[in-house]
Amino acid sequence: MSMDVQQTYNKRVRRVAPTVERILVIDDERRMCESIRILLEKEGYRVVTAGDGAEGIEILKEQRFSLVIVDLMMPKVDGFEVLSYVRRNLPQTLVIVITGYSSMRSSIEALRGGAYDYLTKPFDFDIFKLTVEKALDKLRIQRLNDEFISMITHDLKNPLTSIIGYCSLLLSGAYGEVVEAMQPPLKGINTNAERLLDLINDFLVVNKISAEGLKLEKQSLKLNNLLQHLADSVQAQMEIKKIKLELGLDSDIPSVECDPLQIERVVNNLLSNAIKFTPLGGHIGITSGYDDDWIWFSVSDSGPGIEPEKQQSIFEKYSRVDRKVEGTGLGLFITKSIVDLHQGTIDVESTLGEGASFTVHLPRHPAQNDGEANGDDGRPPAPA
Repeated sequence: MSMDVQQTYNKRVRRVAPTVERILVIDDERRMCESIRILLEKEGYRVVTAGDGAEGIEILKEQRFSLVIVDLMMPKVDGFEVLSYVRRNLPQTLVIVITGYSSMRSSIEALRGGAYDYLTKPFDFDIFKLTVEKALDKLRIQRLNDEFISMITHDLKNPLTSIIGYCSLLLSGAYGEVVEAMQPPLKGINTNAERLLDLINDFLVVNKISAEGLKLEKQSLKLNNLLQHLADSVQAQMEIKKIKLELGLDSDIPSVECDPLQIERVVNNLLSNAIKFTPLGGHIGITSGYDDDWIWFSVSDSGPGIEPEKQQSIFEKYSRVDRKVEGTGLGLFITKSIVDLHQGTIDVESTLGEGASFTVHLPRHPAQNDGEANGDDGRPPAPA
């Protein structure tokens, strides 16, 4: 690491470190709620309390917290619903669950559902403080890591953009005729610089998702127009591999309320993967459709397919289907994060040796609060 980068990083570390952590405590036992609040405030934390899960979720919609401490067993809206809301909408927030001895199975279920840790009542306050400190230490380390990644990637992005710009000018003849022997290396520099810029942009998006979440700017979108435009934009790449494109767009599909730039990112990621994995002379399909509740589109390929045991993990951060194929393992993670924010779903169907098909469902009538779950099971019916 250069001295300038190190000094800049140290300055940013000093700026991040003094943050006063905010904690939300949710418990229907008022005495317990107040005891926890008094204890945490003595430790220097800012604490807000809620008497039930519904009140807690409403507070979370309006305010940001580093940590949520929630009782699992509450009437009506319980701790599991609070945990589910935090996991869907607040990736930067950790959850500690508290419950009685008779609910150990529920505590383990909460851990599987994304809780950071659990405590059983009655608990020792020293152990409680230690658990809170460990959770907040984890968040602080993650913030420093995100800050460092953001700094490095931003510092790399500007010179890369200049390299791509000058390569394009050179290849266009803006500085004079380029001899034939120089064209391949210039094209190679340009291609690799664009690939590295894409990688940096992916890291920046993931960093934003982890740190604060993406903010959607929704408007009405004619999905078929976007699909057709993006299909046209990759035509040259498909011609290089002699890939045949098959379009099956429903001409009656209505407009969908979404963030067009983010949905464009989703389609681009799926198309890029399809081209990457489709062999020479293969085919790619793009279809769209709708029903009373959902508008959907699919991108399919005739590649090698995905092993059944990998079909769920491919949406995780840094997961890659084939280590021999170039990639960061971030594309499908970003794609799913964007779809989740739209209250939609993304599914994969694949048979080894026969290709893969990714289908995205977007709600026709989304709930008012972005990022809410879809329905009881959260999954739309498969398209006909």
